Amino acid sequence: MSSVNVVELCKQKSVSAFIVFGTGLQLHAYKNLANHSFKKLESSYSLRQVVILSRHNVRTPLSKNLNELSPKPWPSWNVKSGYLTAKGALLEGRMGQYFAAWLQKEGLLDGTCPTEDKFYAYANAKQRTKASAKSFVEKAFPNCSVKVHFKGESDPVFNPVIHNTTVNFRNIARKEMEARLKHLTLNNSLIFIENILDYRDSVQCKVKKKCDLCADENSIALNIGYKPNILGPLKVAKSAIDSFVMSYYEGFPMQDVAWDLISDDTQWQLIMAISKGYHDVIFNTTLVAKDIASPLIKYMSDVFMNKKENPKVTLVMGHDANILTVLNSMNFKAFTLHKQFEKSPVGGKLVFQKWYNSNSEKNFLKVNYVYQSTEQLRDGLNLTLESPPQFIKLELKSCKVDKSGFCPWEDFIMFLKTLL
Repeated sequence: MSSVNVVELCKQKSVSAFIVFGTGLQLHAYKNLANHSFKKLESSYSLRQVVILSRHNVRTPLSKNLNELSPKPWPSWNVKSGYLTAKGALLEGRMGQYFAAWLQKEGLLDGTCPTEDKFYAYANAKQRTKASAKSFVEKAFPNCSVKVHFKGESDPVFNPVIHNTTVNFRNIARKEMEARLKHLTLNNSLIFIENILDYRDSVQCKVKKKCDLCADENSIALNIGYKPNILGPLKVAKSAIDSFVMSYYEGFPMQDVAWDLISDDTQWQLIMAISKGYHDVIFNTTLVAKDIASPLIKYMSDVFMNKKENPKVTLVMGHDANILTVLNSMNFKAFTLHKQFEKSPVGGKLVFQKWYNSNSEKNFLKVNYVYQSTEQLRDGLNLTLESPPQFIKLELKSCKVDKSGFCPWEDFIMFLKTLL
Protein backbone atom coordinates (compact mmCIF):
# COMPACT_ATOMS: atom_id res chain seq x y z
CA MET A 1 0.00 0.00 0.00
CA SER A 2 1.08 3.55 -0.62
CA SER A 3 0.10 6.55 1.46
CA VAL A 4 -1.05 10.00 0.48
CA ASN A 5 -1.34 12.66 3.16
CA VAL A 6 -4.42 14.74 2.54
CA VAL A 7 -3.49 17.75 4.64
CA GLU A 8 -2.62 19.58 1.46
CA LEU A 9 -5.88 18.44 -0.10
CA CYS A 10 -7.80 19.90 2.80
CA LYS A 11 -6.07 23.26 2.52
CA GLN A 12 -7.86 23.80 -0.76
CA LYS A 13 -10.90 26.05 -0.43
CA SER A 14 -13.01 24.68 -3.24
CA VAL A 15 -14.87 21.42 -3.48
CA SER A 16 -14.23 19.14 -6.43
CA ALA A 17 -17.90 18.67 -7.08
CA PHE A 18 -18.27 17.41 -10.59
CA ILE A 19 -16.44 14.32 -11.74
CA VAL A 20 -16.96 12.49 -15.03
CA PHE A 21 -20.23 10.59 -14.96
CA GLY A 22 -21.30 12.49 -11.83
CA THR A 23 -24.17 14.85 -11.25
CA GLY A 24 -23.17 18.43 -11.71
CA LEU A 25 -25.90 20.77 -10.46
CA GLN A 26 -28.30 21.13 -7.58
CA LEU A 27 -31.42 19.05 -7.95
CA HIS A 28 -33.81 22.00 -7.86
CA ALA A 29 -32.25 23.34 -11.04
CA TYR A 30 -34.00 20.54 -12.91
CA LYS A 31 -37.48 20.72 -11.45
CA ASN A 32 -38.94 22.20 -14.60
CA LEU A 33 -37.37 19.66 -16.95
CA ALA A 34 -39.72 17.19 -18.57
CA ASN A 35 -39.23 13.49 -17.91
CA HIS A 36 -37.79 11.76 -20.95
CA SER A 37 -38.76 8.24 -21.92
CA PHE A 38 -37.72 6.03 -24.81
CA LYS A 39 -38.85 8.27 -27.64
CA LYS A 40 -41.19 6.93 -30.28
CA LEU A 41 -39.17 6.52 -33.45
CA GLU A 42 -40.26 6.80 -37.04
CA SER A 43 -41.85 3.64 -38.42
CA SER A 44 -38.73 2.69 -40.36
CA TYR A 45 -37.01 1.71 -37.09
CA SER A 46 -37.74 -1.53 -35.25
CA LEU A 47 -36.15 -2.76 -32.03
CA ARG A 48 -34.22 -6.02 -32.46
CA GLN A 49 -32.22 -6.56 -29.27
CA VAL A 50 -31.70 -5.04 -25.81
CA VAL A 51 -28.98 -5.61 -23.22
CA ILE A 52 -29.65 -4.05 -19.80
CA LEU A 53 -26.68 -3.65 -17.47
CA SER A 54 -28.17 -2.78 -14.09
CA ARG A 55 -27.09 -1.92 -10.59
CA HIS A 56 -29.02 -3.60 -7.78
CA ASN A 57 -31.60 -1.52 -5.96
CA VAL A 58 -31.76 -0.20 -2.37
CA ARG A 59 -29.79 -2.30 0.12
CA THR A 60 -28.74 -2.00 3.72
CA PRO A 61 -25.45 -0.17 4.45
CA LEU A 62 -22.28 -2.16 3.78
CA SER A 63 -20.21 -0.96 6.75
CA LYS A 64 -20.41 -3.03 9.91
CA ASN A 65 -18.57 -0.54 12.13
CA LEU A 66 -20.74 2.55 11.81
CA ASN A 67 -21.05 2.72 15.59
CA GLU A 68 -17.34 3.58 15.70
CA LEU A 69 -17.82 6.62 13.47
CA SER A 70 -20.27 8.56 15.63
CA PRO A 71 -21.44 8.61 19.25
CA LYS A 72 -24.99 9.10 17.99
CA PRO A 73 -27.37 6.18 17.36
CA TRP A 74 -27.66 4.90 13.80
CA PRO A 75 -30.97 3.73 12.34
CA SER A 76 -31.67 0.03 12.65
CA TRP A 77 -32.38 -2.25 9.68
CA ASN A 78 -34.32 -5.49 9.70
CA VAL A 79 -32.08 -7.37 7.22
CA LYS A 80 -28.37 -8.18 7.08
CA SER A 81 -25.69 -5.76 5.95
CA GLY A 82 -25.55 -5.45 2.17
CA TYR A 83 -28.92 -7.14 1.57
CA LEU A 84 -31.66 -5.85 -0.70
CA THR A 85 -34.46 -4.34 1.37
CA ALA A 86 -38.19 -4.79 0.84
CA LYS A 87 -38.23 -1.20 -0.42
CA GLY A 88 -35.45 -2.06 -2.86
CA ALA A 89 -37.47 -5.02 -4.12
CA LEU A 90 -40.50 -2.77 -4.58
CA LEU A 91 -38.48 -0.19 -6.52
CA GLU A 92 -36.84 -2.78 -8.77
CA GLY A 93 -40.26 -4.27 -9.43
CA ARG A 94 -41.37 -0.84 -10.60
CA MET A 95 -38.51 -0.88 -13.09
CA GLY A 96 -39.47 -4.36 -14.24
CA GLN A 97 -43.05 -3.28 -14.89
CA TYR A 98 -41.88 -0.26 -16.85
CA PHE A 99 -39.43 -2.17 -19.04
CA ALA A 100 -41.98 -4.89 -19.77
CA ALA A 101 -44.46 -2.24 -20.93
CA TRP A 102 -41.84 -0.58 -23.15
CA LEU A 103 -40.58 -3.85 -24.66
CA GLN A 104 -44.15 -4.90 -25.45
CA LYS A 105 -44.92 -1.50 -26.95
CA GLU A 106 -41.93 -1.85 -29.27
CA GLY A 107 -42.96 -5.39 -30.21
CA LEU A 108 -39.79 -7.06 -28.98
CA LEU A 109 -41.78 -9.02 -26.41
CA ASP A 110 -45.45 -9.89 -26.23
CA GLY A 111 -47.71 -10.35 -23.22
CA THR A 112 -46.92 -14.05 -22.81
CA CYS A 113 -44.35 -15.62 -20.52
CA PRO A 114 -41.00 -15.27 -22.29
CA THR A 115 -38.77 -18.22 -23.08
CA GLU A 116 -35.04 -17.79 -22.54
CA ASP A 117 -34.43 -17.06 -26.21
CA LYS A 118 -36.60 -13.97 -25.67
CA PHE A 119 -35.60 -12.87 -22.16
CA TYR A 120 -32.56 -13.99 -20.19
CA ALA A 121 -31.72 -12.82 -16.66
CA TYR A 122 -28.19 -13.13 -15.28
CA ALA A 123 -27.16 -11.80 -11.87
CA ASN A 124 -24.15 -11.78 -9.62
CA ALA A 125 -24.54 -14.26 -6.78
CA LYS A 126 -24.74 -11.64 -4.02
CA GLN A 127 -28.12 -11.56 -2.30
CA ARG A 128 -28.80 -7.97 -3.36
CA THR A 129 -28.18 -8.70 -7.04
CA LYS A 130 -30.06 -11.99 -7.17
CA ALA A 131 -32.99 -10.49 -5.27
CA SER A 132 -33.01 -7.38 -7.49
CA ALA A 133 -33.11 -9.48 -10.65
CA LYS A 134 -35.86 -11.65 -9.16
CA SER A 135 -37.90 -8.56 -8.24
CA PHE A 136 -37.48 -7.20 -11.77
CA VAL A 137 -38.65 -10.37 -13.53
CA GLU A 138 -41.49 -11.13 -11.11
CA LYS A 139 -43.12 -7.77 -11.81
CA ALA A 140 -42.17 -7.67 -15.48
CA PHE A 141 -43.62 -11.12 -16.09
CA PRO A 142 -46.07 -11.96 -13.27
CA ASN A 143 -46.95 -15.64 -12.80
CA CYS A 144 -44.28 -16.67 -15.30
CA SER A 145 -41.49 -18.21 -13.17
CA VAL A 146 -38.72 -16.60 -15.21
CA LYS A 147 -35.40 -18.02 -14.01
CA VAL A 148 -32.59 -15.79 -12.76
CA HIS A 149 -29.24 -17.37 -13.63
CA PHE A 150 -26.20 -16.96 -11.39
CA LYS A 151 -22.90 -18.69 -10.70
CA GLY A 152 -20.73 -19.07 -7.62
CA GLU A 153 -20.29 -16.51 -4.87
CA SER A 154 -17.30 -14.90 -6.62
CA ASP A 155 -18.49 -14.73 -10.21
CA PRO A 156 -15.51 -13.38 -12.21
CA VAL A 157 -17.86 -11.62 -14.64
CA PHE A 158 -18.97 -9.25 -11.87
CA ASN A 159 -16.13 -9.39 -9.34
CA PRO A 160 -14.42 -5.93 -9.51
CA VAL A 161 -10.89 -7.15 -8.85
CA ILE A 162 -7.47 -6.59 -10.39
CA HIS A 163 -6.54 -9.25 -12.95
CA ASN A 164 -3.27 -8.03 -14.46
CA THR A 165 -0.32 -9.63 -12.68
CA THR A 166 2.51 -7.53 -14.10
CA VAL A 167 4.61 -5.18 -12.00
CA ASN A 168 4.45 -2.56 -14.74
CA PHE A 169 0.64 -2.52 -14.61
CA ARG A 170 0.59 -2.09 -10.84
CA ASN A 171 3.16 0.69 -10.93
CA ILE A 172 1.34 2.68 -13.61
CA ALA A 173 -2.09 2.05 -12.08
CA ARG A 174 -0.90 3.12 -8.63
CA LYS A 175 0.58 6.34 -10.00
CA GLU A 176 -2.67 7.16 -11.82
CA MET A 177 -4.72 6.51 -8.68
CA GLU A 178 -2.35 8.56 -6.52
CA ALA A 179 -2.56 11.45 -8.98
CA ARG A 180 -6.36 11.44 -8.81
CA LEU A 181 -6.29 11.22 -5.03
CA LYS A 182 -3.82 14.08 -4.78
CA HIS A 183 -5.98 16.39 -6.86
CA LEU A 184 -9.20 15.85 -4.92
CA THR A 185 -10.28 19.02 -3.11
CA LEU A 186 -12.79 17.89 -0.53
CA ASN A 187 -12.06 19.89 2.61
CA ASN A 188 -15.52 21.48 2.88
CA SER A 189 -17.15 18.09 2.38
CA LEU A 190 -14.95 16.34 4.93
CA ILE A 191 -15.45 19.04 7.55
CA PHE A 192 -19.21 18.87 7.00
CA ILE A 193 -19.17 15.09 7.51
CA GLU A 194 -17.09 15.48 10.68
CA ASN A 195 -19.70 17.86 12.07
CA ILE A 196 -22.60 15.58 11.14
CA LEU A 197 -20.92 12.62 12.83
CA ASP A 198 -19.59 14.46 15.91
CA TYR A 199 -16.47 12.66 14.76
CA ARG A 200 -14.17 13.86 17.54
CA ASP A 201 -16.42 12.15 20.09
CA SER A 202 -16.42 8.86 18.18
CA VAL A 203 -14.63 5.60 18.98
CA GLN A 204 -12.58 6.15 15.85
CA CYS A 205 -11.14 9.29 17.43
CA LYS A 206 -11.10 8.55 21.16
CA VAL A 207 -9.83 4.98 20.93
CA LYS A 208 -8.15 4.63 17.54
CA LYS A 209 -6.80 8.20 17.59
CA LYS A 210 -8.03 8.93 14.07
CA CYS A 211 -9.65 12.30 14.68
CA ASP A 212 -9.21 14.44 11.58
CA LEU A 213 -10.67 13.45 8.22
CA CYS A 214 -8.51 16.12 6.59
CA ALA A 215 -5.17 15.43 8.29
CA ASP A 216 -5.24 11.62 8.52
CA GLU A 217 -3.61 9.66 5.71
CA ASN A 218 -5.26 7.73 2.89
CA SER A 219 -3.62 4.50 1.73
CA ILE A 220 -4.20 3.06 -1.72
CA ALA A 221 -4.49 -0.73 -1.80
CA LEU A 222 -3.92 -2.28 -5.23
CA ASN A 223 -3.44 -6.04 -5.13
CA ILE A 224 -3.98 -8.86 -7.62
CA GLY A 225 -7.28 -10.62 -7.07
CA TYR A 226 -8.70 -7.86 -4.88
CA LYS A 227 -10.87 -4.82 -5.41
CA PRO A 228 -8.93 -1.53 -5.50
CA ASN A 229 -9.43 0.30 -2.25
CA ILE A 230 -8.64 3.42 -0.28
CA LEU A 231 -8.06 3.01 3.43
CA GLY A 232 -8.31 6.10 5.60
CA PRO A 233 -10.55 9.14 5.97
CA LEU A 234 -12.10 8.91 2.50
CA LYS A 235 -13.24 5.35 3.22
CA VAL A 236 -14.56 6.38 6.64
CA ALA A 237 -16.55 9.27 5.18
CA LYS A 238 -17.76 7.19 2.25
CA SER A 239 -19.06 4.49 4.62
CA ALA A 240 -21.10 7.05 6.56
CA ILE A 241 -22.46 8.58 3.35
CA ASP A 242 -23.51 5.15 2.11
CA SER A 243 -25.68 4.79 5.21
CA PHE A 244 -27.16 8.28 4.77
CA VAL A 245 -28.06 7.64 1.12
CA MET A 246 -29.61 4.22 1.68
CA SER A 247 -31.59 5.51 4.66
CA TYR A 248 -32.91 8.34 2.51
CA TYR A 249 -33.94 6.01 -0.32
CA GLU A 250 -35.47 3.57 2.15
CA GLY A 251 -37.83 6.34 3.20
CA PHE A 252 -36.70 6.67 6.82
CA PRO A 253 -37.86 9.78 8.69
CA MET A 254 -35.34 12.56 8.20
CA GLN A 255 -34.23 12.37 11.84
CA ASP A 256 -32.92 8.90 10.90
CA VAL A 257 -31.12 10.23 7.81
CA ALA A 258 -27.87 11.80 9.03
CA TRP A 259 -29.81 12.91 12.14
CA ASP A 260 -31.66 15.46 9.99
CA LEU A 261 -28.47 17.46 9.47
CA ILE A 262 -28.57 17.44 5.66
CA SER A 263 -31.10 20.12 4.89
CA ASP A 264 -31.03 20.77 1.14
CA ASP A 265 -29.75 19.70 -2.26
CA THR A 266 -26.59 21.76 -1.92
CA GLN A 267 -25.58 19.87 1.21
CA TRP A 268 -26.34 16.52 -0.43
CA GLN A 269 -24.08 17.49 -3.32
CA LEU A 270 -21.44 18.57 -0.81
CA ILE A 271 -21.23 15.16 0.85
CA MET A 272 -21.69 13.20 -2.39
CA ALA A 273 -18.52 14.84 -3.72
CA ILE A 274 -16.69 12.52 -1.28
CA SER A 275 -18.37 9.39 -2.60
CA LYS A 276 -17.79 10.45 -6.19
CA GLY A 277 -14.17 11.26 -5.46
CA TYR A 278 -13.64 7.89 -3.79
CA HIS A 279 -15.07 6.01 -6.76
CA ASP A 280 -13.23 8.22 -9.20
CA VAL A 281 -9.91 7.18 -7.66
CA ILE A 282 -10.54 3.43 -7.48
CA PHE A 283 -12.58 2.86 -10.65
CA ASN A 284 -12.19 5.76 -13.06
CA THR A 285 -8.60 5.46 -14.22
CA THR A 286 -8.82 3.87 -17.66
CA LEU A 287 -6.09 1.30 -17.01
CA VAL A 288 -7.78 -0.06 -13.89
CA ALA A 289 -11.30 0.21 -15.30
CA LYS A 290 -10.44 -1.81 -18.42
CA ASP A 291 -8.73 -4.48 -16.35
CA ILE A 292 -11.63 -4.82 -13.91
CA ALA A 293 -14.37 -4.70 -16.54
CA SER A 294 -12.74 -7.06 -19.05
CA PRO A 295 -14.71 -10.22 -18.07
CA LEU A 296 -18.03 -8.33 -18.10
CA ILE A 297 -17.29 -6.64 -21.43
CA LYS A 298 -16.34 -10.06 -22.84
CA TYR A 299 -19.70 -11.45 -21.67
CA MET A 300 -21.66 -8.53 -23.10
CA SER A 301 -19.71 -8.65 -26.37
CA ASP A 302 -20.59 -12.32 -26.78
CA VAL A 303 -24.26 -11.41 -26.37
CA PHE A 304 -23.98 -8.63 -28.96
CA MET A 305 -22.06 -10.71 -31.51
CA ASN A 306 -23.50 -14.23 -31.21
CA LYS A 307 -26.33 -13.77 -33.71
CA LYS A 308 -27.81 -17.28 -33.62
CA GLU A 309 -28.20 -17.65 -29.87
CA ASN A 310 -28.83 -14.08 -28.75
CA PRO A 311 -31.81 -13.59 -26.46
CA LYS A 312 -33.92 -10.66 -27.57
CA VAL A 313 -33.51 -9.12 -24.12
CA THR A 314 -30.71 -9.78 -21.63
CA LEU A 315 -30.79 -8.41 -18.07
CA VAL A 316 -27.37 -8.31 -16.39
CA MET A 317 -27.70 -7.42 -12.69
CA GLY A 318 -24.53 -6.22 -11.00
CA HIS A 319 -23.08 -3.39 -8.93
CA ASP A 320 -22.01 0.24 -9.18
CA ALA A 321 -18.45 -0.95 -9.83
CA ASN A 322 -19.68 -2.75 -12.94
CA ILE A 323 -21.53 0.30 -14.22
CA LEU A 324 -18.61 2.66 -13.56
CA THR A 325 -15.88 0.50 -15.06
CA VAL A 326 -17.92 -0.30 -18.18
CA LEU A 327 -18.64 3.39 -18.71
CA ASN A 328 -14.95 4.18 -18.49
CA SER A 329 -13.74 1.18 -20.50
CA MET A 330 -16.13 1.90 -23.35
CA ASN A 331 -15.06 5.55 -23.30
CA PHE A 332 -18.47 7.19 -23.10
CA LYS A 333 -18.66 10.95 -23.29
CA ALA A 334 -19.19 12.78 -20.00
CA PHE A 335 -22.78 13.21 -18.90
CA THR A 336 -24.91 14.49 -16.03
CA LEU A 337 -27.72 12.65 -14.27
CA HIS A 338 -30.45 15.16 -13.50
CA LYS A 339 -32.67 14.81 -10.43
CA GLN A 340 -30.04 12.55 -8.82
CA PHE A 341 -27.10 13.09 -6.51
CA GLU A 342 -25.53 9.66 -6.95
CA LYS A 343 -22.87 8.93 -9.54
CA SER A 344 -24.34 5.51 -10.35
CA PRO A 345 -27.72 5.36 -8.58
CA VAL A 346 -29.26 2.19 -7.23
CA GLY A 347 -31.47 0.53 -9.82
CA GLY A 348 -29.81 2.52 -12.62
CA LYS A 349 -29.43 0.80 -15.97
CA LEU A 350 -27.26 1.14 -19.06
CA VAL A 351 -29.65 0.13 -21.84
CA PHE A 352 -27.92 -0.97 -25.05
CA GLN A 353 -30.42 -1.15 -27.91
CA LYS A 354 -30.03 -2.63 -31.40
CA TRP A 355 -32.41 -0.99 -33.88
CA TYR A 356 -33.00 -1.98 -37.51
CA ASN A 357 -33.77 0.67 -40.13
CA SER A 358 -35.83 -0.75 -42.98
CA ASN A 359 -34.97 2.15 -45.30
CA SER A 360 -31.19 1.71 -45.07
CA GLU A 361 -31.44 -2.00 -44.22
CA LYS A 362 -28.84 -1.45 -41.52
CA ASN A 363 -28.63 -1.90 -37.76
CA PHE A 364 -27.88 0.89 -35.32
CA LEU A 365 -26.90 1.20 -31.66
CA LYS A 366 -28.57 3.47 -29.15
CA VAL A 367 -27.64 3.68 -25.46
CA ASN A 368 -29.63 5.25 -22.64
CA TYR A 369 -28.96 5.56 -18.93
CA VAL A 370 -32.31 4.81 -17.28
CA TYR A 371 -32.63 5.44 -13.55
CA GLN A 372 -34.98 6.57 -10.80
CA SER A 373 -34.73 10.09 -9.43
CA THR A 374 -34.13 10.65 -5.74
CA GLU A 375 -37.83 11.51 -5.42
CA GLN A 376 -38.94 8.38 -7.28
CA LEU A 377 -36.70 6.26 -5.06
CA ARG A 378 -37.61 7.82 -1.70
CA ASP A 379 -41.34 8.03 -2.43
CA GLY A 380 -41.53 4.64 -4.18
CA LEU A 381 -43.36 6.19 -7.12
CA ASN A 382 -44.96 3.96 -9.70
CA LEU A 383 -43.35 3.89 -13.15
CA THR A 384 -45.42 3.75 -16.32
CA LEU A 385 -45.05 4.77 -19.95
CA GLU A 386 -46.81 7.99 -18.97
CA SER A 387 -44.76 8.48 -15.77
CA PRO A 388 -41.40 6.96 -16.69
CA PRO A 389 -38.08 6.83 -14.88
CA GLN A 390 -35.35 9.32 -15.78
CA PHE A 391 -33.55 9.07 -19.13
CA ILE A 392 -30.40 10.45 -20.64
CA LYS A 393 -28.81 9.62 -23.97
CA LEU A 394 -25.25 8.29 -23.87
CA GLU A 395 -22.64 8.66 -26.59
CA LEU A 396 -19.56 6.57 -27.25
CA LYS A 397 -16.54 8.59 -28.30
CA SER A 398 -15.67 5.85 -30.79
CA CYS A 399 -19.10 5.63 -32.44
CA LYS A 400 -20.46 8.88 -33.82
CA VAL A 401 -24.20 9.36 -33.28
CA ASP A 402 -26.80 11.19 -35.33
CA LYS A 403 -29.28 13.67 -33.88
CA SER A 404 -31.47 10.81 -32.64
CA GLY A 405 -28.63 9.15 -30.77
CA PHE A 406 -27.94 6.33 -33.23
CA CYS A 407 -24.51 5.11 -34.26
CA PRO A 408 -23.86 2.40 -36.88
CA TRP A 409 -23.96 -1.07 -35.36
CA GLU A 410 -20.97 -2.16 -37.44
CA ASP A 411 -18.89 0.66 -35.95
CA PHE A 412 -19.94 -0.40 -32.46
CA ILE A 413 -18.93 -4.02 -33.07
CA MET A 414 -15.58 -2.95 -34.50
CA PHE A 415 -14.99 -0.87 -31.38
CA LEU A 416 -15.98 -3.76 -29.09
CA LYS A 417 -13.39 -5.98 -30.75
CA THR A 418 -10.66 -3.53 -29.77
CA LEU A 419 -11.60 -4.10 -26.11
CA LEU A 420 -11.34 -7.90 -26.26
